[in-house]
Amino acid sequence: MPGQWEYQVGPSVGIDAGDHIWCSRYILERITEQAGVVLSLDPKPIEGDWNGAGCHTNYSTKS
Repeated sequence: MPGQWEYQVGPSVGIDAGDHIWCSRYILERITEQAGVVLSLDPKPIEGDWNGAGCHTNYSTKS
């Protein structure tokens, strides 16, 4: 059974959040490529009950 990990970026202000996510995904793809690990950004990569798995997005309106 495959495992599922999550990671966080930030804190970021404004458009920087999108830049940080794109850069972090690139770094993650390069690391997994070098390690010979398969990477999927699909929140539910296989059928079945993955309770709690999905896209988690947290944000704050306070700066």
